Amino acid sequence: MTVRRTRGRGRVVAAVVAAGGLLVGCSGQPGAAAVVDGRTITTAELATAQEELAPIFAGARTQDVLGVMITEPIALEVAADEGVGVNDEQARELLRTVAVQALGEEEGSAREFGPGALAVARYSLAIAALQDLPTAQAAADEYQERVAAADIEVNPRFGEFTDDLLVAPPTTPSWVVPEGGRNAPAEGATPAPAPR
Repeated sequence: MTVRRTRGRGRVVAAVVAAGGLLVGCSGQPGAAAVVDGRTITTAELATAQEELAPIFAGARTQDVLGVMITEPIALEVAADEGVGVNDEQARELLRTVAVQALGEEEGSAREFGPGALAVARYSLAIAALQDLPTAQAAADEYQERVAAADIEVNPRFGEFTDDLLVAPPTTPSWVVPEGGRNAPAEGATPAPAPR
């Protein structure tokens, strides 16, 4: 792999990640951020992945990371079926390269990455490999069909998995009162004096 190609893939990871209550769970599974075909992605796994990726991918939102963690196994299956599978060592190499670019040689090369961060890198490599195929459109269609057929349940705390294959941020229910209450002074207004 050349440096030029690695940097390009680093940008793909950044684009994927950027595009992209422990008490509340999915289907009665406490601590689940999402459940995909019976496979649980825990809130702890998601938080660790977010923490590991945030210093090297500015703007990486929790919903983006979760969306990738949800669909990564499917992307890997399609890539393997197309003969362009990826592995953990390639993912580690990509993350370290991006970390060195973002944080410098000393700090970036010393970074360790857990399963969630590796999943994001594997996804990025698989998607990039599929896009480079002569049959890229057919592979993309197959990927989208498999994702659509998957049983995906996202913890409402993190949002909702959409037809665009993304996790949309949660919406605030209409019954939630903004901080300060309904009669809070407008921003910049002088608050009323407190009663004596």
